[in-house]
Amino acid sequence: MAKKFRIMRTFARTASKSQEKSLVENAKKLRENPFLILPECIDEKCRKHFRGIKKRLEKIHRFKDDMKKLEKLSKKKGLEGALAGTLLLALSGKAPYLGVMRFPTGDITYAQRGKADKEKLIAMQHLDNPIMRLLGIKDIAIKKELHVYSWDKGFICTGQKPNPPPGFITFILNKIGVPYKKNVAACRHIEIENAKKKKFLEKNYLRIHWRSANTTIAICEDCAKNTKNTIFTISMYLLAPNLSDDFNIEVITQITKHRKRQDSQKENRYLKEYLTGKLTDYEFIQKKVAYEKETLKESSRKLLILDGISYGSDIKKFLDALKPKKFERVGLQFILERIEKPLIVSNTTPNKILEMYWKQYGTEIIDTIIQDRNMAKSLAQLDETPSNILKTAFEYKKRKQILSQLPHYQSLPPLAEYADHIAKTYKALGEKKAIGEIKKRPNDTKGKSLAYAFLLALEKNEDTKWQYTPIEIEYGEYLKKYAKNLLDSQPKNYHKALQELLRATGSTEIIKPSDP
Repeated sequence: MAKKFRIMRTFARTASKSQEKSLVENAKKLRENPFLILPECIDEKCRKHFRGIKKRLEKIHRFKDDMKKLEKLSKKKGLEGALAGTLLLALSGKAPYLGVMRFPTGDITYAQRGKADKEKLIAMQHLDNPIMRLLGIKDIAIKKELHVYSWDKGFICTGQKPNPPPGFITFILNKIGVPYKKNVAACRHIEIENAKKKKFLEKNYLRIHWRSANTTIAICEDCAKNTKNTIFTISMYLLAPNLSDDFNIEVITQITKHRKRQDSQKENRYLKEYLTGKLTDYEFIQKKVAYEKETLKESSRKLLILDGISYGSDIKKFLDALKPKKFERVGLQFILERIEKPLIVSNTTPNKILEMYWKQYGTEIIDTIIQDRNMAKSLAQLDETPSNILKTAFEYKKRKQILSQLPHYQSLPPLAEYADHIAKTYKALGEKKAIGEIKKRPNDTKGKSLAYAFLLALEKNEDTKWQYTPIEIEYGEYLKKYAKNLLDSQPKNYHKALQELLRATGSTEIIKPSDP
């Protein structure tokens, strides 16, 4: 693809002294040597293409001192007409009014003399500008499929084969502004060998291999926010039949290595937009990454990618990187073992991934934890996040396990039943839940004293002490050690501790566990 500037005329303006002086000085240079507008050719075949142009420019140059003849010749449309018009500028020494052309690189002023193409006039009058002087020979370079390189210290045509001079390569790499070493220009986040070998890295990056210069350019997505459009920067200083022939442009991501190469119109469109300067480096990377994610999701194989890093089908490494809580990990493990589609996520949480699959797998996950299908269905439908539901399921499982080790009673005296409930709640669900159940005490003196004893055992009595009478407080202090013994008891000592607590309340009833 040959480079095409998007140009729009704006308005005429009065020339400043510096603008007028610069244009006149360039005109005088052409008066001395009209071939400054042409590139140096490296071989005879290359020179052949410019021979006709040189002859036409020579004919114009013969009349460099003839104002009337130059005015007549300036009516020509081609490069010779632009030379005649510019030589008129040298003779008059004045350019009071200037036309303005708008380029992607900024506004360019020029003196309109004759009827030559504006681009060719600009090339003549800005022959010391390595970008603008390319406009003078753009048409022949496109027609003959030539490669032309223009920089601050040179202007060279290498014919139909790309062969950038060393000075041009150095000039371009300085323009790009990233460190250059061992034929690699890479930002600080990409090591030279990784760029050379096209390694898949944690960061997505733009990789441009400039074949004829034997140079690789690599810019990560973070640094790309500051580089505008690298290929457009390069292409402003050269003419070539097709940039894609000499520049291999890729976006390297963790996804790239898993996605089959496709001849996609959308993918080609992004490349075309990038080559013509419609996308910045960063925008190009983002569009390519989004496209690759989209196409990869259509795949029918397991692939786990988190924050741009691919873990293949390794569930353990993926979960280690995600860092879920223990109960979340169980749910995620269950899901990831079953899905056969790519999972590509960024800036996410374990709960968000659980939400993606909860409707499909929620009940099954809980059932594997608590071994109770009906309860699993109830828990899965709670108005809570999947993460909180899993936490509840584990608490329920823990309670079932603890309760299964403790003695069960078919009937107990009211005080023993209350104490048994408080102790089992504490052991299964913890202190906070137990305190909530303590408040549901019997409303007689002994019941309230027993409740106060449990609060004393948990050291949570101060805030509620006012609710109890002196007698209840005194009795509760006596029962404290029995209540604490029950709360701290091991399964084998639980029944004994409960019996002793009941006896301490003044009861002589003997309680017995029910048969297993």
